[in-house]
Formats: sequence, C-alpha cells, structure tokens
Amino acid sequence: MKKNWYKSKVFVITGASGDIGSAVCRKFAPLGLRMYLLDLLNPKIDPLKQELKDLGAELVEFYEMDVTNQDQIANTFKKIGQKEQYIDILFNNAGIGSKCSITNNGSFDEYRKVMAINTDGMWLVLQAALPFLGRPIKARKTVNKKGGQLIFTSSAAGRTGVPNMAAYAMSKSAIIAMADSLRLEYKMMKEMIKVITIISAPAKTGFYNTPETIEWIENYEKRGFLFKLLEADDIAKRVFHASRKNKKEIYVPRWWKLIDILFVFSHNLIGNLLIKIEKTNRD
Repeated sequence: MKKNWYKSKVFVITGASGDIGSAVCRKFAPLGLRMYLLDLLNPKIDPLKQELKDLGAELVEFYEMDVTNQDQIANTFKKIGQKEQYIDILFNNAGIGSKCSITNNGSFDEYRKVMAINTDGMWLVLQAALPFLGRPIKARKTVNKKGGQLIFTSSAAGRTGVPNMAAYAMSKSAIIAMADSLRLEYKMMKEMIKVITIISAPAKTGFYNTPETIEWIENYEKRGFLFKLLEADDIAKRVFHASRKNKKEIYVPRWWKLIDILFVFSHNLIGNLLIKIEKTNRD
C-alpha cells in the first residue's frame, strides 16, 4: 500500500493500550488515519490518545470494550459503523498469556478464560465488524468489491506448541487457522480484503509480570542472543511492513520462519529444544 492510501482511512484495533497494541498505533498514526482504540478502561488510554493525535492521526477515539462481552462488542461496532460506514483496517490484537496445561494442573476455568479472550473474542469481534469491513473499490475490474485489511496477532507458540502452555498454544494455533480460512473465503468471493497473520516470538509484554513468568523468561534469555525477547516496537515495525506490502503471513523476527522449514525435516528437533528450555527453567 502507498502511504497516501491510509489517509483518512478507518483503523480499528482491539487491545489498543497493551504493549504491542500501543506500539502498533504509534507506527500507523503518522499516516493520518481515523483511529478507534478498543480496550478495557485503564490509565494508559488518555495519554495514548493524545500521543497519537500529536503524531498525526486525523481522529482518535476510545471505546471501552471487553472482547468476552458479546453485547458490548456489538454495540461498539454499531457505533463505529454508524459514524464511519466503513472499517478499512481491523487489527484483531487483544489477547492474554497463560502457563496453563493439563499436566501442570491447569484448571478448566483458566483454559476457558484463555480461549474466551484469545479465540472466542476474535470471532465475536469479526462477527460484529463484518457488515462494515472493507470499502468499495472504484475500479473497472472490481465493481461492487470491497478492499481493506484484516490483521491478526498470533504467536510462534501456535506453530510449535510450548510445554506447560497448552491453552495459550491452542488459542494461537486457532487464530492461524481462522486467518487461513478467511483468506481463502475472501479469495473465493473475489473480495479484496487482505488477511494478514503476525506470528511472533516471545516479546516483552505484560504477560511476563508474575514471579513465575518473570523467572521463566530470565532463564529463557540466559540461553543466548537467539532467545532475547523482542521489544514491542520490533513487532510494530513488522506489522506496519506487512500492511504496507499486503503480506499474508509474517514472522517476527524474520528468521523464525525457519520453524516451518525445520518442521518439514524434523518435528523432534524443535520439540526437543522446547523441552530442554522448559527443563532448564524448572531447575
């Protein structure tokens, strides 16, 4: 996409005030977008709104929205749709992490919480946004077709699985499958909605804020530079690049794409590495 394409387009993001969400907003704001920030109410919202306006966003509005509240989601998108008519970019970003699995006595309630936010929330958001998603394209070969972007935040955990994080890995794998299916559906309908999946390595976010996860990540990073946590800005840069280039799927960092290649030759190689990391973190 050329930079002038974004001017006055409507950008909607869930989990807007989180580390990754806010970093992404800062990358897109200078393009002159009309930005709608959706998240739970928290002290970060007002400073972020002002910062995005200062960076060049044409409009910045916040709507309090819980991605597990179906009525609240429907009402939020109805308001945005009535005001804007179209949503050009929908960034399905809200999510949580968890060290919940079967063998570490993870509860069903914790499992359901992870799935409700990370997976069910994306489904509900998409359902509510669908009537407004995409703007009619004015071109001879695309009469009555809509163009826009649908971006998903997933994780490398959705590709590999992670010991003691089954619920989280399941939710992120489901996101990848959802995006892949929608991409095919839009292609089948000959619509110009581009579906983009962000598959990221572990990053410095609010997920690692308990004594257990802080200790885990400290041991993880001790394994060398290949295991250094990403900054939220690293992911934001790649999201921006993916949008500009209409990429289908991107890895952060780029070399994590090797996971797919290594899987072709040996699932055991990746699996044994993840097991070794987890055992080291336990010791």
